[in-house]
Amino acid sequence: MTKSLAGKQAIVTGAAGRIGRAVTEELIHQGAEVLGLDHNEDRLQQMVSDRFTWCQVDLLDEQGYETVAAAVDKLSKVDILVNCMGGIYRAPFLEHDPKEFTRLWMLNVYSVFRVSQLVARKMAQNQSGKIINFAAVGAVRPSINHSGYCAAKGSLVAFSRSLALELAKYNIQVNVIAPGPTETVPPTSPYYADHPEIYQSVLQNTPLGRLGTPEDHMGLVTYLASERSNWVTGQVVMSDGGMELA
Repeated sequence: MTKSLAGKQAIVTGAAGRIGRAVTEELIHQGAEVLGLDHNEDRLQQMVSDRFTWCQVDLLDEQGYETVAAAVDKLSKVDILVNCMGGIYRAPFLEHDPKEFTRLWMLNVYSVFRVSQLVARKMAQNQSGKIINFAAVGAVRPSINHSGYCAAKGSLVAFSRSLALELAKYNIQVNVIAPGPTETVPPTSPYYADHPEIYQSVLQNTPLGRLGTPEDHMGLVTYLASERSNWVTGQVVMSDGGMELA
């Protein structure tokens, strides 16, 4: 059976995270070669495949982008970029730490801007490319105690749509996957044990009645990374179990 991404070269940021690892494994399964970027070297070393290479990099450190630039320069081409880098912070707005807002911006928006710029220059040379940015349902659906997070993810959507418009002349498609609450930690984890109200709120506000899993989003990743989506750009695809509708 022909792999839909055979011969493609991909870069995944946040590759060692729960969603980033699932993305990496899916791209490899579909035939791509993947360069994973993440700050967690131990987890990167556990991701073994003959089509996977990795680069330890801290995208909260400006020097990290020099490392990314050097890694991109070594590649003959980049067909796919999936930005899974991100972070979350929960607090009532009146108690929201401004430093945490800055961190949310750096993790969820600035890192995507910088990496996308470095990679898009390589894509533009080849007149082809796919950029997929992971946002969140919070980008379009407000949520109590998530003002900074929603602001950052909403900005990521606006940036991605602007990027799609600007890069269209280079035959680069840019799209967003917006997951609902996803099982980056299991429902039995200490986090949900300590915050049962959050878990129950997810179940009550999701028509499909459960947390998502990283694997729930992988069909969209494969589609948006493949040539079958060549006529799709600037779109925000909800992968949220219907949460946006609730």
